[in-house]
Amino acid sequence: MNIGRGIVKKPDLLEEAHIPSIVSYREREIAELENCLKPALSQNRPIHVWLYGRPGTGKTLVAKYVLQEMSKSGKLGGIYINCWEHNSHYAVLDKLVRELRILGAEKLNASFKLERFRHFVGKRPFVIILDEIDQPKRSERDSIIYNLGNVGNVGLVIISNSRDMILDMDERIKSRLNARHIEFSPYRSENLASILKLRAESALSIETWSDGTLGEIAALAEGDARCAFQTLINAARWAESENSDTIEKKHVEAGHSSSRGSKKAMLLEKLSSHHRLLYDLVKEHGQINSGELWEAYLDDCRDQDKPAIALRTFSEYMNKLIELDLVRWDRALVRGKVRVFSPAN
Repeated sequence: MNIGRGIVKKPDLLEEAHIPSIVSYREREIAELENCLKPALSQNRPIHVWLYGRPGTGKTLVAKYVLQEMSKSGKLGGIYINCWEHNSHYAVLDKLVRELRILGAEKLNASFKLERFRHFVGKRPFVIILDEIDQPKRSERDSIIYNLGNVGNVGLVIISNSRDMILDMDERIKSRLNARHIEFSPYRSENLASILKLRAESALSIETWSDGTLGEIAALAEGDARCAFQTLINAARWAESENSDTIEKKHVEAGHSSSRGSKKAMLLEKLSSHHRLLYDLVKEHGQINSGELWEAYLDDCRDQDKPAIALRTFSEYMNKLIELDLVRWDRALVRGKVRVFSPAN
């Protein structure tokens, strides 16, 4: 492999964790979230809020950006927790006390950690961002939301990929939470190209990319900013490996293929073995209706001597694969609520 010409100057600017000084094309969502958290500036409890939308629509970025900006006043504290990494009530509380360095909270007991956190916060306004709330089991999710939502002046910013999580929540918890809902739609292709240009101007060497190249990447990403950034840096690395002075169409295509493959692998790795089994069956058949998939799944569980999930859980798991854009579905041309599944491209 040839030594690249250094197209990528600042790769961190293209990473998902980077928070720019200006967040473009999410002004409405930022304003709505700020209004929900604004009571904290008067030492009152922030309004609970639920952000939902497809992956790559800027939910996490907006939540982190607004908390970062409002924390500069010194009147609001907060913390970000990824519930995919910390997917139980205990794990979330353990993350809280560790991250906030709350003394005397080492005891291996969820109730004890919750009480220590309650004592630590006192009457101060505090925001907890609960990202990827789709991941914990429903019982764990309900416990996380119910217990943290009842602590002092704590406001929750809950993030999920779909509105189904809100509808599926226990009615008593939903009523008590009384959260505002903010929907995030996919970015328009031209807006995504503009966002990419702002990042490319700082992250990449001059004259190594063109507006046309960024437009191609934006179109391939289909409104997913995360995919767009990953495709851009992958394409730049491909160009460097070929000792090219510029990012060309072939590099974009290779970068997009690589980003989709790595994203799919990452998602599947974090899912349960039953999710992966269902995905593999859909991929193996290419197209399969819900009834056939259920029977094939039961057969594989018997072959592997593995306890099968319940039929209702099967529906939840398939909805999860659809939300993550790993599987597509359509209505079958028969009577009843029969769906036809196929792997996403």
